[in-house]
Amino acid sequence: MGLMNQLSGTGRTLSVAGAALPMYGGQPILTPVKLAGAETLGELFRYTLELKTPDSLAFSPSIAANIELDRLIGTEVTVSIQIEGKGHFIPGLAGEAGQANLGAGTREITGIVSAARIVREDGRSIVYELTLRPWLWQATKNRNTRNFQDMSVVEITDAVLSAYTFPVDKRLTTPRPNKAWPKRDIQRQHFESDWTFLQRLWQEWGIFWFFEHSDGKHRLVLCDSMGALKSLDEAYRTIRYEAPTGRRIDEEHIHALTVQTSLTTGAVTSVDYDYTWPRADLSVKREDPRDTGLAHQEHYTWGDYAQPQAGASGLSGDHNEPQTEAEYLTMVQMQALRCQGLRATGEGNLRGLVTGRTFVLTHYPQLAANREYAVISSRLTIEEVAEASGTGQRYQCKAEFEVQPSSEAFRLLRTIEKPRIAGTEYAVVVCPENQEIWTDAYGRVKVQFVWDRLGHNDERSSCWVRVAGAWHGDQFGGTFLPRRGHEVTISFVNGDPDLPVITGSAVNAFNMPPFELPQNQALAGYRSREIGGRRANTLAFDDTNSKIQAHLSSDEGASQLNLGHITRIAGNAGRQDERGRGFELATNLWGAVRATLGLLITTYGRPDARGNVKDLSETVRQLEDAQSRHEAMSRVAQEGEAQDAEGHQFDIAKTIEAQNQQIRGVANESNQFPELTEPHLVIAGKAGVEVVTPATVHIASGEHTAITSDGHVAIASGRSFFASVRDTVRLFVQRAGLKLVAAGGDIDIHALTKTINLLSRLEINLTSDSIHIRAKEQVLIDGGGSFVKFDASGIEHGTSGKFVAHAAVHGMPGPKDQPVDMSPKHVCVECLLKAAKSGAAVVPL
Repeated sequence: MGLMNQLSGTGRTLSVAGAALPMYGGQPILTPVKLAGAETLGELFRYTLELKTPDSLAFSPSIAANIELDRLIGTEVTVSIQIEGKGHFIPGLAGEAGQANLGAGTREITGIVSAARIVREDGRSIVYELTLRPWLWQATKNRNTRNFQDMSVVEITDAVLSAYTFPVDKRLTTPRPNKAWPKRDIQRQHFESDWTFLQRLWQEWGIFWFFEHSDGKHRLVLCDSMGALKSLDEAYRTIRYEAPTGRRIDEEHIHALTVQTSLTTGAVTSVDYDYTWPRADLSVKREDPRDTGLAHQEHYTWGDYAQPQAGASGLSGDHNEPQTEAEYLTMVQMQALRCQGLRATGEGNLRGLVTGRTFVLTHYPQLAANREYAVISSRLTIEEVAEASGTGQRYQCKAEFEVQPSSEAFRLLRTIEKPRIAGTEYAVVVCPENQEIWTDAYGRVKVQFVWDRLGHNDERSSCWVRVAGAWHGDQFGGTFLPRRGHEVTISFVNGDPDLPVITGSAVNAFNMPPFELPQNQALAGYRSREIGGRRANTLAFDDTNSKIQAHLSSDEGASQLNLGHITRIAGNAGRQDERGRGFELATNLWGAVRATLGLLITTYGRPDARGNVKDLSETVRQLEDAQSRHEAMSRVAQEGEAQDAEGHQFDIAKTIEAQNQQIRGVANESNQFPELTEPHLVIAGKAGVEVVTPATVHIASGEHTAITSDGHVAIASGRSFFASVRDTVRLFVQRAGLKLVAAGGDIDIHALTKTINLLSRLEINLTSDSIHIRAKEQVLIDGGGSFVKFDASGIEHGTSGKFVAHAAVHGMPGPKDQPVDMSPKHVCVECLLKAAKSGAAVVPL
C-alpha cells in the first residue's frame, strides 16, 4: 500500500480527526488501530486510542518517533466508527424490508486528550496511545470552596459550568409541574473539585448524565427521567439475541445476556429540622419494595430539605415547601436503591451500542426479558485490521454492556457523601455599609469566612448564621450579638458545611480583651460598647485574693454599683486604686430607689446573710417600745390635764401601734416572711441615723408625725424656731418643769380670742425691774378672801380681816385715770381680722 493511501486510511472501520494531530502532506500521520473504553451513566468516560505511524519505507522514522505529544494534551480528538447497518438488499420487498445496510452511518466518540505516550515499535511503525476524557474531566483537577446562596441545583450547575466553554444539554423537568427547581439558602462547595461538588448535588436531586458525541463535539446531557433518553440509531433500535451456536446472521447482535434480579431496600425515611418551625414533623417515608421476599428493609437518613429562611431575602422572603421537597428527595433515594434490583449484562459485536440510549431486545428465551432497555453502561473494544499482511492483527469488535428496563426509574446512587467539618472555622462578622450591627428577629448575623476569596465583606458574604448562646428560652436567656469586625468561631450542625452556627468569639489584634492582660488576669466579666461611640457598660468580677468584688457600671453618668472590696475599675485599664469595702451605688446623674411593697434600710447586720431578708426584729422591738412610751406619756399628760383622751396624743399612739403591726406582720404556713405587709419605708440605724444637707430638710406626713426618744429631744437652730399649729398646742412635762427663756427680745403670749390661764400648785413668781398689769375694763386681784378691784368706777378694796397700809407719807389728791392700750405691739390688725375670720392658727406679724 502506498504512503498516501496509508495516511488517508481508506476502507477502515476507525478513523480519527483532531486539530492538533500531526499532519504530513495534508494528511494525518497517525492511523487508529485500536479503541477501548467505557461510558456509564453518571460517570466520566475514559477511552484509550492506539495509533500507528505509516508502515512505509518512504516515511521518515525520525518524524514517526518524534511527534510532540505536549501539543496534543488538552485538545479534542474525534474517533469515527463506521456502522455497516443491517440487512441485504432483496428485490421486490415492500418498504425497508428489502433494503441493504439499514442504519449504516458513523458513530463518533470525542474526547479531550488527557495523556499521550509512545507505546512501542511495531515494524517500521511507531505506536502511540492517547487517553480520551470528557471535557467535564477538567472539573476534577481543581479544588475550590465557595458559597452559593439562594440558588437551585440547576442554577448552581450553570454557575459552576460557566467556567467551562463546552456544550450542555439540560433535558430536565422539575420536581413539581409548573414549579421552578427549589432554591437552597446556601450550598457550600467545601474544598471539593467542581466535579465532586456537582456530582454530589446531582446525585441528591436525582439528576443523571452522560455525553452525546456528534459533529466533532461531545456535549454533556443532564436528565432526570427515562423519558429524556433517545433510542439508538436505526440499526440498533431493535437488537436480536442470538446464542453463540456458530450460525451466521447479517446483523450485529447480542450473543451473551444475563438477566439478574436482586434484593433491594424497600423503604426510605428522611428526617430534617427547621428551627423556624421547631415543632413541625418534617419526616417523610417512601415505600416502594420490589416484588420479592424480604423486600421491606428501611433506609433511615437525614434530609437536607429544611430551609430556615437564611438566604439573602431572610425572613422577608418566601418560605420553602419542606414537605413537598422532602417527598421528592426521598423518592429520589428510593428509586436509586430500587433500580439496582433488575439489571441485565451482556456482550455482542455492537459497534453502535451507546450509553444513554434505549433499544428493544428480541429473541431472548426468557419472554419477560424481551422488552425495551436503557443502556446504563457500555464498554467497547475495537481493533482495526492490520495495514500489512503477516502481522497477526485482525479486526475484532466487542461490546460489553449493562442495561435496565426503561420502564423503571433510574437514579444515581449516592456515592459521594457531603463533606463533614469536624472542627471549627474562623470568620469575621460583616454588615452593610455604615452599620455596626446587622441582625434579624432570630439574632442571626452575616459573616465573611477567612477562606472566602469571593465575598465582598458585607451582608452578601454569607447566609444568615445563628448565634449559639449559653442559654435561650421563650423570650428569656442571654443575648450577645457579634458586631462588625468581630472574629467568631463557626461550628457546623452534624459537621454539615451548609449548617453553620456561631459558637464563640475570639480575640485578635483588632479585638483585644475587655480588660488589659495580663495585669488584669483576676478580672472576669463583660464589657459592652456603645453603638457608634466609645462608651461602655461593664459587668466585672474581681477575683483578686482577699479583695474580691463585683462591679456593675455604665459610662453614662459614671453610674455604678460596687460590691465587696471596692477597687476602682477604669474601663479597659481595669483595676486601679482601692476605695473601701462593702457596697457603693453611685451616679453623676439622678437616682431613684423604689419598692412597691415596702423598703427596709438598716445597719442591723445578719452575719453571712443568714435569716429572712426582711427580718427587722430589733427594729420592731424598738418601735414597739417607742409606741408604749408614747402611749404611757399620753396617759400621764391626760392625768395632768394637758391632753384629752380623744383626738390628742393617745390617738397617735394607736396609729403607731397599727403601723408596727403592719411592719411586724404575722407568720403562717402560707407566709413565712410576713414583714412589711404594707408598703412602709423603715430606716434603722444601730449606731444612729443622720440626715444632713446644706439646704433645707422637709418632713411631711399626710396623717401624724410622731417622735419618740428614750433620751432627750434637742433642736438647735441657727436662726429661728417656728411652729404653726392649726388646732392646739399641748406641752406636758412630767418631772423637771418647763422653762421658756428669751435671751434677747420680748416674750409675747397672746390669746387673740379667748383667755390666758396660768395655774400653779404653789406660787406664781413674776420678777422684773418693772411689772405692768393692764386691763381695758377691769383688774381683779383676789387672794385668801381679800381682793382689790380696778375699773373705771374706781378702786375697791375688800377683806374680811384687817387692812393695813404702810407708807412714809400718805397723800389723797383728786381723781386721775390712765388709758390702757391692750393691743400687742407691731401687730397687723387687718391680719388679725382675717385670721379670726378664717380660723387660722398662724397670724403673720
